[in-house]
Amino acid sequence: MKTIFIFNDSRPTDDFRAVMALGEDGQCIARIKFDAFTHPHCEFAMGVRHSLREDDADISGPVHATRAAVLRRYDEVFGVANWMPLWMDDPHANPDCYAALRRMRALNRPPVGVRVGFSPDALAGILGAIFGASDATPRTTH
Repeated sequence: MKTIFIFNDSRPTDDFRAVMALGEDGQCIARIKFDAFTHPHCEFAMGVRHSLREDDADISGPVHATRAAVLRRYDEVFGVANWMPLWMDDPHANPDCYAALRRMRALNRPPVGVRVGFSPDALAGILGAIFGASDATPRTTH
């Protein structure tokens, strides 16, 4: 069972709050940026919490999609269900997490982004909701 350390990796000047998933081997598994609406649910999205208490579909939809992508990434890296996410309020205070951070820096591996994609129909639906149904279909203008 591999431990995945999850912690806030934001800087004070960041517009979005970054959360990193770092394997005990020093491998950056994911670094996800959350906005002000989704950040309160980042522990659920990163697999630390098991339930989401949010009724707004505009918030819960992206959080659930991020969670699915992140959990798939954990399975790809460590094997199906062979991992345990652990939230760290202060990653430097935990000797194992600090060692993983040192290994990551020594490996100098850039963070791997997890892509949450939308199908063309889903994207058209999102654009339709934002701009109105007539503007949801792409057009070429000359």
